[in-house]
This record gives sequence, structure tokens and C-alpha cells, in this order.
Amino acid sequence: MAGIYIHIPFCFSRCGYCDFYKTTKLDKLEPFLVALKSEIKHYSSLFQEKITTLYFGGGTPSLLKSSHFNEIFSLLRDSYIFSERIEITIECNPDDLTKDYIDKLLESGFNRISIGIQSFHEKDLQEMGRRHSSAQALQAIKDAYSGGFRNIGMDLIYGLPWSNTAAFSENLKIVKTLPINHLSAYHLTFEEGTPFDRLLKRGVYREITDSESLNQYELLREFAAKEGFEHYEVSNFCKPGFRSRHNSSYWDGSPYIGFGPGSHSYFGGYRQWNKADLNLYLKSDREKIVEKEVLDISDRLNELIMLGLRTAEGVNLEAIEALDRQMYNKVVSASKKWLQAGNLHNESKFLKCNAKSWFVVDGIIKDLFV
Repeated sequence: MAGIYIHIPFCFSRCGYCDFYKTTKLDKLEPFLVALKSEIKHYSSLFQEKITTLYFGGGTPSLLKSSHFNEIFSLLRDSYIFSERIEITIECNPDDLTKDYIDKLLESGFNRISIGIQSFHEKDLQEMGRRHSSAQALQAIKDAYSGGFRNIGMDLIYGLPWSNTAAFSENLKIVKTLPINHLSAYHLTFEEGTPFDRLLKRGVYREITDSESLNQYELLREFAAKEGFEHYEVSNFCKPGFRSRHNSSYWDGSPYIGFGPGSHSYFGGYRQWNKADLNLYLKSDREKIVEKEVLDISDRLNELIMLGLRTAEGVNLEAIEALDRQMYNKVVSASKKWLQAGNLHNESKFLKCNAKSWFVVDGIIKDLFV
């Protein structure tokens, strides 16, 4: 498996919780597309893996016109080898999804759509700075399905400081009625530098209590299990056969390449990323925009731990042992207290985090790091 990620860094407005790189300077969209095409061509001889997933994220990829996507697809197919069963995903805002736009996305080649709903409560949407209404969110999902998409995902956010568990439960009841096969549900985090973080520091917002957080997480897990969703990663749930193949490639260590400012890549034994600077990106000076790091053994081992424990598959202990026997012994030793406490279990030489303990997995990961 190998993937391509394309970061579209444009938004009409900024959401208060979001820390992804984005800009509202829409006048730079056309120059961005010129720089993007230049970057795609540049790496065509350096990244020669067969492409099994293509993902447009952002920002707001649904700000692009279908003609933009057609040009990008044409260049990508000329530059890279596409699998016949390639998964092609686009992230969309509900208010961008007219029936005509949905038709054109399918015609362009998209076969998976991820819709940024976040909540079906008007107060939540207004507080978060979302530009769609609850009615638009519901209509977008229904139109995507009736228009022909059969691989539909949506996002929810819980743990909102002005809300409560009952309100989150109401969101889940609505999800139950919708034709989706994938649900990404994220607990709100106050990321450094975001408007929400500033409001937290000023005392306008409060973080909800650990017990409230746990209640909402358990409610989410119970709902997903009852509705036939597989809990395959900390924040991701899907109907059987509908995992996000693109995101799964990040977690299993498959190579991928990212295009656009702020995007990341992993191939050839190293990681690289574009600086989150649109003005710099537009100059197409790769010496200045690209940064790299070669992963040493401890880096690779820690990534196996971090990514593995966040997934249902767990950490491959044999892969860790193959990297370094001494470090393997340290990981095994550090895991004993978590095994005894019931947070982890060992299954066919895979160290796995129990789904209930995913709520505190960051602490477990940090403890196992070498």
C-alpha cells in the first residue's frame, strides 16, 4: 500500500478549535494550484510506489471546483501508478454539497466522502464557528447517498465545554438514522494557539471533568457496538469493510507522500514535511520549504508503539524485537504493570490496548516509550 495526501489549505472562515494549517486568503487559490502541480511533477520520479489511496484534506477541499479536481487527477494519473481499486477520499463541508457538486465529484473519480458535521445542535455549530446548519448537515449526507456515494463518513466532536452528555446522546441518535459507514468522533482538545485555547486561558471556557469525558466516551463506544460499527482506532469506527484505508496506511507504516503546505510524507526510511507557510510554498523553492528527518531505531520503535496501541491490531512485538532486542526487553518490562492492571493484553505476539483503556492510551504510550 502507498498513499497520496493533498492538503488544500483554504477556508471561508476559521473554526475556533482547529489547529490544522489553513488560510482565508482565497485570492491565492489559483497560484496555489500552480505550485501544487509543480510539486506533484517534481516527486513523480522520486516516489514510485503503486498508489492505493488518495486523500484530499484541509482546510476545505470542497472549495475547489470540479474542473480543478479533473486537472489534478489528470496530472496524478500521468505521474504515478494508480491501483485499479484505489480509494479516493474528499473532506467536505455540508454547505458545499449541492446535488450538482456531488454528481461532479463522482464523475471526477471520488469514491469516498468524509463530511465535517461535528454536531447536529445549532448552538454547538455556532459556538465552534461552523458555517453550516443542522438541516444542511442532514441534507448533505442524504444527498451524498442518493447521489451515488456508498462510502460515506462523518465527523463528530464531543467533550464540548458548554454542552453535556445528554446533548451528545441526541447527536448519536441522529447518526443512527443516517446512511453512513464510517464515524470519526473526537474529544475536543484545546490546541495551543487556537481561539478556543485563548478562551480557555481567559476562563471563558472550562475543560469538562474526567468523569464527564469518560461518560461520553463510553456512550460513544456502546452506541457504536450496538449499531454494528467496528472500533478500529481510538477515534474511528466503521461498518464491516469500511475502514479508512488511507488513514490505516499511516498507522501500519505504509509509505505515503503529502502535497501542499503543512503536509507530511514518509518514504525511503525518512520523514519529511512542508513548512506550514503558503507564501513560501507558492515560490516552489523545495530547498526552503521541505524539512526532513531520518528515523533512528528508537524513533522507529516509538512510532510502532504510538501508532500500534491506538489501533485494534496493536503493537507487533516481533517487529520491535527485530529492531533491537535490548529495547524490546525494556518495552516488555514496562508493559507488565499495564498488563496486570488489565489495560493491555498480549494476543499472538501483539500487544493490544483494551478498547475501554483507549481513553487513557496516551499515558500508556508515554510510559512504554524508549
